[in-house]
Order: sequence, then C-alpha cells, then structure tokens
Amino acid sequence: MPSRALRTAAALLAVGGALALAAGQSGEAPKPLVRKDLLVFGTGEIAPPIRDIFRPKTVAAAAPVFRPAGPAVKPAVGAPVPEAPPAFDLNISYIGSIKSGGQTIALVLRGGQTLSVKVGEEIVSGYKVISLTAEAIVVQGPTGETRTFPRQGDRP
Repeated sequence: MPSRALRTAAALLAVGGALALAAGQSGEAPKPLVRKDLLVFGTGEIAPPIRDIFRPKTVAAAAPVFRPAGPAVKPAVGAPVPEAPPAFDLNISYIGSIKSGGQTIALVLRGGQTLSVKVGEEIVSGYKVISLTAEAIVVQGPTGETRTFPRQGDRP
C-alpha cells in the first residue's frame, strides 16, 4: 500500500490539475490578429482609390492677402538701383523619360514633387519644354532664354 504522504501528494496534484484545467477553459480566448467581422467578401466592384499613395499630399495654397496701396516711395538719391530679376529662375532636376504611346514623357523633380511633362507643355507658368531626349531636357523661359537640364542620377 502506498504511504499516506504519497496519497496526499497525488490528491493535491489531481486537485491542482483540475483547477488549472478549469481556469484555462473559463478565461477568454486571445483576440485574433485579423478582425474577420470587418472583411467584406463578394460585394462586387471595388471603388477606385481616393488618391495615389505614391505621391505626397498637396497642400492648398493660402488665400492671397490684398492690402490697399500706399503712397509711392521714391528711392533716395544715390541709393543703389535694384537689379532686374534673373531672366531664367527655374530649379528642376531631370530624372528620366518614359516612352508611351509613341510619345516621350519627361519625369522632372521640382520642389520635392515629381511632374510628368511632354514637349510643348509648361512645367510652371512661363517655362515650356522645347525638346526632350533620354539624356537631357531643354526648357524655354518667359523671356525666350533656353536652358538644358541633363539627366540626373546613375548612368547605365
């Protein structure tokens, strides 16, 4: 016959196992990683995306502030005359080109945004694309001056 201590240990082990089993069954199951109640299956055609996730959000420009004109101020005698603004004031980087539908489209980086332009289109008001090759883009400014921008980045 088993000893009294051995029978007591076996009884305690059985009670402890039963309590652990009951505690494991009464607790909540862990939350799933995917909420299946939010999934929609077979509802038909998917709506088009709201915006292109690969382009940064555009910020609407603030409304211009109009102030009434004040009296004209004449420069002091002997004061330096302000210089005329530069004739060509466009800062872009020519990234490369894409041929699509028989046309060549230039990819231009301006102010952190990528623009796609073709020959004859304006990059910004007054700056028109005159010619386009795989190696360079030629832009004409508002005064008729032209500037060539070579392709930037790694060369094959």
